[in-house]
Amino acid sequence: MTGPLVSRSLSSRRWRVLRWALCAAAAPASWACTSRTLESPAPSVTATLTTTVTQKINDNIDILFMIDNSSSMTSMQQKLLAQLPTFMQVLQNLPNGLPNVHIGVVSSDMGAPTDEAGSLDCTTSGDNGDFHAAPEGTCTATTIANGDNYISAVDGEANFTDPIDKVFQCVGLLGSSGCSFEHQLASIDRALGADGSGPPPKDANFVRPDAYLGIVLLTNEDDCSAPSNTTLYSFNGGAQSITNPDGPIANYRCNGGPRGAHLCKDPATGQTLVPPLTPPADAVGNPPILNLTDCQDNESGSSGLTPVSKFVSDIKALKPADPDNDIFVAAITAPPAPYSVEWIPPARPPAGAASELWPQVMHSCGAKNGDDVNPDPQTQSATDGSFGDPGVRIAQFVRAFPNSVMASICDPSYAASMTAIATKLVGLIKPNCITGTIQKDPNGRPECTVTNHLTDSSNHKTDIAVPNCEANGGAPPCWTLNTDALACPGGGVALKLMQDQVSMNAASLTSTLDCSVCLPGSTAPGC
Repeated sequence: MTGPLVSRSLSSRRWRVLRWALCAAAAPASWACTSRTLESPAPSVTATLTTTVTQKINDNIDILFMIDNSSSMTSMQQKLLAQLPTFMQVLQNLPNGLPNVHIGVVSSDMGAPTDEAGSLDCTTSGDNGDFHAAPEGTCTATTIANGDNYISAVDGEANFTDPIDKVFQCVGLLGSSGCSFEHQLASIDRALGADGSGPPPKDANFVRPDAYLGIVLLTNEDDCSAPSNTTLYSFNGGAQSITNPDGPIANYRCNGGPRGAHLCKDPATGQTLVPPLTPPADAVGNPPILNLTDCQDNESGSSGLTPVSKFVSDIKALKPADPDNDIFVAAITAPPAPYSVEWIPPARPPAGAASELWPQVMHSCGAKNGDDVNPDPQTQSATDGSFGDPGVRIAQFVRAFPNSVMASICDPSYAASMTAIATKLVGLIKPNCITGTIQKDPNGRPECTVTNHLTDSSNHKTDIAVPNCEANGGAPPCWTLNTDALACPGGGVALKLMQDQVSMNAASLTSTLDCSVCLPGSTAPGC
């Protein structure tokens, strides 16, 4: 069975140096070096460089997909599902095949406590971070084992029978009936148990302590995660009107107004402000439009939403040893800019509000404007229906992780985006590569040695010399050097281990690779 990959970091360099003894002296005046001039040998680089590298082998990776299931998301979900085979193929094409993966799917619906009687499609707690594992759309069976709530393929054992990309597609089309106040970040926090309450019972054991963590978001609106006791989505004694202190109950409450979560710069005045409820003096046009720049999460204390920084720290705490290298985050979403607010008559004005102008953030990609709470069908003119509002908080969350990708939800296809995400994701577990010419032994095999260092559950350590697979007929454990471009896109070779049951059962496994690398111009045998 093909085992995980070994990353390499240079830990020693030893030079073989040809020394010349010119002369020596015994007792004083007993003899002397001959006066004959010694001729220097002809230059010949015969040294080789030996590198020793050690790194923990780990191809365990847990991947969480957060898929926005609010209204208008169907076409964008379909574009994502169309590229899931591409995404999975990148993982399956790794030199050692599909890594040991957990894959979970969660929605953006965490509910919204409200006294609004309209069509927000919101319950009190929504899906509450539970993974979706039931067949969706036209799919009738996921083939996931009964009682399991996520996809698992670990050490050759899978909890499904259909091809993994088909299983993924079967659970990924969540539809568009979820709450229109999306809690993308809170849903991720809850699903992974990063909020301090532990994961939902059905999601238990998804996050493995020794696994890398990947998070991928698909959403066309910004995060509106608020504490469970919030009143942001309620009338609070007011009316569905611009006269309400929080403004009409619509997505703009997440962005602007007294408790808005976006803090932006007004380039016309130089002021930093939360997008206002009513048009300021420098709003231009008819309807009035206010153009803003440099928007970020409002952590001044006035925001009604949970700060983005809390979600970042929650997720990083899941991998406390090295969060920057153990976590990858990506989002297919709308860019945070351009950012403009317009004031237009409500599409479905309640009694007494027909003459009012309500604020809404204009789309930053796709259709011109409109949102899924207060839609204006004549402006949603993107070819395939895709559009997105500025993802200010989403972008801030993603960019807080060094390993990250931001892609546009308005792209006609997500092929390039999903390939980039998968490629970056597997970069967590792909090895570094040895470049240069490795010296060959008399049999034409790489002049390398490999030693496995195993630690069992009682912390007993054992070192085992691992033979070359070519030399021992491929019986595990053995090693080869992989020159596949997927293993080493920039050239070079990567160590590939064939593991036996002993090494697979070890509590931890590291390997030392020691190769002689020919220096440029070397005339040493095997170079």
